Amino acid sequence: MRWQPLAAVAIAAVAAAGCEDPQPLNDAAYTDLNLSPEQNRVRAEENPELAARVPEEIAEDGELTVAHNVQPGPPFAMVATDNSTPIGVEVDQAQLVADKLGLELDLQAMSWDSWPLKLETGDIEVAHFNIGINRERLERFDFSTCRGAYMAFSTATDGPHDSIETIDDVSGLRISVSAGTNQERILLDWNEQLEAEGKEPAELAYYANGEDMVLAAAAGRVDALFGPHPTATYRESMRDDLKIVGVVNAGWPDETLVASTTKRGDGLAPLITQAYNELIDEGLYQEALARWNLEEEALPESETHSLEPYTDVEYD
Repeated sequence: MRWQPLAAVAIAAVAAAGCEDPQPLNDAAYTDLNLSPEQNRVRAEENPELAARVPEEIAEDGELTVAHNVQPGPPFAMVATDNSTPIGVEVDQAQLVADKLGLELDLQAMSWDSWPLKLETGDIEVAHFNIGINRERLERFDFSTCRGAYMAFSTATDGPHDSIETIDDVSGLRISVSAGTNQERILLDWNEQLEAEGKEPAELAYYANGEDMVLAAAAGRVDALFGPHPTATYRESMRDDLKIVGVVNAGWPDETLVASTTKRGDGLAPLITQAYNELIDEGLYQEALARWNLEEEALPESETHSLEPYTDVEYD
């Protein structure tokens, strides 16, 4: 397979931050998701063959050290209602991988700008920050794909829009979006195409914070809110006045994926990829995503993306 990574894909927690829900994260009464410290996570059986191939410098302490974002970014990673237990889809996926590799999971919370250096120095072994694959990162890191990457349109539940998925669908609509994000880039590109075809572009509405964006969409002051799909699914689980009416690949017009990220050349990525593929075959991978209403982001197969010889993908 030949794959050309995007020059710059902003699928970081920063992109999600503009669409946070105004409801407090520690109030589990607003959602049917399990936000308690008693997670009853999906667990997997160790694969002894995989465990035996874990690089010695990683296996020697019996732990897989995985970094996640210290800033709450539901449903990626956050703290439970006890204000201390890490939970979220990226925590669940880290646990499953650690199980397969026969290692205990050691979670480390840190800022977005810390993980690259921490990976390169060996302070952590895997980064789970909703990280997208791009060419610049491939120079330094290896990747094991673990989820699709999507943006979602949300509208008022009782509003007139039931489907917004294509360029023509946004023509003439007023859409709230966070400035400087990947989702804004998509809408600006769509507007350029609409104008080239003599059609009315979408009006982009900018708000001071994510709460104002959400309230504007729920009240119908904008036709739709456009932001990261996982954030939208989490928000939809907490509110009855918003609904998701369309999904777009975050790499539009290309496709991109979210990946577990490891130090380039340390040999861990192919093992994580094999672990994910076993989890997919066993149905445990899908079960973990379903806990956070992210079934739509499930991949049929995990791949290793690397500039090392063990990659599953060829690069130009």
